[in-house]
This record gives sequence, C-alpha cells and structure tokens, in this order.
Amino acid sequence: MQSNVNPALEEAHAGELPCEHKSVWLLLGVCGAGMRAFAEMLLDAGQTVIGTDTDSDGLSRLQPLKTPHCSLVRWPTELNTDKYSSAIVVHSLAVSANCPLLIQARQLNLKVAPLPLAMGEFLRNSRQICVAGTHGKTTTTGMIWWILQQAGLKPAGYIGGEFIDSHRSGAFGAGQTSVIESCEYRKSFLQLNPQTAVLTGIEPDHFDCFDVDQSADDAFQSFIERIPADGTLIVNSDNSRSHKLSRVAKCRVSSFGRNTVSDWNVRNLRLDSEARAAVTIGPPFPAQVFEIFHCGNSIAEIRLRVPGLHNVENAAAAFVAAIAEGLPPEEIAHHLGSFSGIRRRFEHRGTWRGVDLVDDYAHHPSAISATLRTARSCFPGRRLIAIFEPHQVSRTERLFSEFTQALTLFDECLVLPVLPARENASSAECCRISGRLVRRISEAGGRAFLMANLDQVPGRLDHAARPGDVVITMGAGRTNQIHDEINRRLFRDSAA
Repeated sequence: MQSNVNPALEEAHAGELPCEHKSVWLLLGVCGAGMRAFAEMLLDAGQTVIGTDTDSDGLSRLQPLKTPHCSLVRWPTELNTDKYSSAIVVHSLAVSANCPLLIQARQLNLKVAPLPLAMGEFLRNSRQICVAGTHGKTTTTGMIWWILQQAGLKPAGYIGGEFIDSHRSGAFGAGQTSVIESCEYRKSFLQLNPQTAVLTGIEPDHFDCFDVDQSADDAFQSFIERIPADGTLIVNSDNSRSHKLSRVAKCRVSSFGRNTVSDWNVRNLRLDSEARAAVTIGPPFPAQVFEIFHCGNSIAEIRLRVPGLHNVENAAAAFVAAIAEGLPPEEIAHHLGSFSGIRRRFEHRGTWRGVDLVDDYAHHPSAISATLRTARSCFPGRRLIAIFEPHQVSRTERLFSEFTQALTLFDECLVLPVLPARENASSAECCRISGRLVRRISEAGGRAFLMANLDQVPGRLDHAARPGDVVITMGAGRTNQIHDEINRRLFRDSAA
C-alpha cells in the first residue's frame, strides 16, 4: 500500500504569491474542509475563486458560497487556457502529484502551491494565533476566533469546520490578526509564523507521515521554535508529550489543564440543566459550569453550551489565548458562553422514532472514548449505538487494539469498511480490516456488525434501534450522510 499524496512540502515551490492584489484562485479539491475554509477566506478578502472537485455531492453542499466572485465547477479534464491563464492554482494534499491538471498548470507556468504553502503566503503579514495538536484543533480555533470576533477585533479565521449556527467556516475580517487551525500532517504547520501558539496535546497519529513518535515530536518542536521570543506558547500540561516539548520554547509559556500545577487550571466543574432553557441554537444539553483559576485565585466562571470534558479543556485553552491577546477575563467568559459549537463535533441532529441522533468527527481511539464519555453524561442510562467508519488503513492497523477497546464499550457498533483517504488500498482490503475489527470487538464482549456500505446502515437501524436509544455516527469521512438519508425518510413519511 502506497500513499497517494504529493511530494514533501519542503520540496514544493510556488514562488511568492501575489496575495496583496486581486487575483483569480483555482482551488483543486475545494470540498475538503481546509480548502473550503481557504475559499471563504479568499472571498471575504475580495479575491475571485473558482472551486472544483470530483465530489458532485460535496459541490452541491457548497452552493451557499456561490457569488459573482465564486464559481463551483465539476472537475475539468483540462484547463481552459483563456479562463485560467492568470490563475493561482492551489491544491489540497489529497490531490496526487501526478494529477493531469497540476501537470498542465505547471506547463502553462501558472503559480502552483499546496494549500499549507498558499495559506502561509496569504497570511504572512498578519499576526498569527495558531492552534496545533492531535485533538481539539477545530473547536479550540473556533472558540478563539469567536471570542475575538465578538469582542470586535474582526480577526481572520482558518477553521476546518462550520459553526453550528452558521454555514460559514473560515471568515476573513478586516483586522490584522489571524486565528489558524494548524495541522501537523506532513509538517503543514511549518509554513506558519505563530505569535501565539496553542498546543492541545500530542498522541500517535498520521502514521503515513510520522512512522514513530519521535518524528512527530521533532515536527512539533520545529513548530514551537517558530514562535518568537516575545510570543507565547499555551500548552496542555495534562499531556506529557506536549508538556515535555514546551521546555524547548524560547518564548513565554503558559500551561492549562485540570491539574493544579497548571498555570491556568479548571476547577469546580458541574452540570447545570437549567442553563439549557435559554439556549435557542445548538444541542439540547446541560451547560458545563466551571471556574478558571490562576495562581490559586479564581479568575472567571464559564458556562459552556457545548458538552464534554474535552470541550472544557478546549475552552480553557481558548480562554488563556484570549488573555494573551489582552482581553479581560469577564468578557472572555461571556463570549465563551455564547459559543454554539462546530458541526460534526457531538452535533445533535434531531430525533427519529424516539431515537436521538448525534454526529461526531471522532476517528481516533482517544476521540471515540471522549465521545462515549460525553454521550454517557448527556444521555445517562440510554443505549448507545455507534456507527463508525475507520479513517485510513495505516491509522486503523497501528491503533487496532485501541480502536477495539474504545468501540467495545458501546452497546452496539456498526462498522463500515475503512475509508483509505490518501492511501491506495483496495475495497476488499478495507472491508477485510473492518471485518477483523468487528470480530475483535465481539471477542472482547462487545456487540458489533459489519456494514458493507452506507446504504445498509438505515436498514439495520430500522431493525435494531428502539425508542430511547442514541445513535452516534463517528468518522472523518461520510457517516454524516446517514443523517441526511434519515431526514429524507422522515420527509417521505410525513408527506405520506
């Protein structure tokens, strides 16, 4: 099995992109979360965008972006030289280096850049707040952007997800500050220049580019070293790897966490069921109420609308980042209280035949465990049915035991074939690995079934789901489409 991605970013070269001027940008792979966010950022900055992808359904979902300055087209067989003669071509890392459109663009002497390099160039003159780490990047970035935006600072935002109460993801403001979700995959974040950096934690992941922990740690260390001496590193002290790496920082370091040795620590966490009565947008979950302490003193009380202990930690990181930007604690707490969450992060999708439906992006064992804990807290005593699509063969195989352990704790688990995502793997191989995962879950005392495809899942739910159950779709791929099919069924039933 070989990875179907471009050469290392260090080998990519686009020259200097003319980011200060109005340009036409051709985005290859625009349906990806990162590319969509970049498209929105370009549009809000007054640029012209032509987005293309092979995913027709994905292009349909992007229709709200269409304006006189944005067109969405089906993946062309070749570049029209008249239409694209001066375009800047940006491609996602999922686009093969042998893609005919990339080859043709280079033959036409067009500016060509992978997304991380293009974004780094586009934001090179802004003051950058970068959020990195294995988990929590999207939500933490969204929280920081939301706080600064509500405070009137109009920051740019590069966020790989949509806000619950909006169909927007990345948003470019008039200010000189950018809040950037900063991914370690293929060292993408080394194209950035953080003034403030948040490190949420480091765990084994992205095995197609970090074969051992040390190679990932080296990349994160290089990222930390990019913070200037007058900058700030905000680090999760509950994570041993990130805490250890923070010692190499040449800048100011602030730690956050649930332990009392952190500079900023979370205490007195409780659930407040009354708080949800005032919520008009977002999931129907009790508010999480907690205090932020600094140097032994209570600094602020936060009422968080999004559920899960992991989101308490994300909020603590965002709080400290906003403090570093000079905002007062009371204002930060107030704005965190109005944050409605990110789509596909324990997003309540409604009810169906007395069953609560939740969609989550969890595709790593630690994230699956966090989703399970959140579900047990939000739906005590309820039967939990997980629908899981493993993401990448390399991740599934390297963390196989951890996946087995996490999924066994659900009351029932429906497992789809592995989504190879950037890897060359046959459908038979993907199905075989998922079948082995189902067998291991069953041998460990769990209840699991192999689903050949997404279309089989609603039929299984017709048979297995009972009123009072909670169905949770998990994965970085297409499991959210199951909710769309259920909604279509509800519409047909009501029409009948």
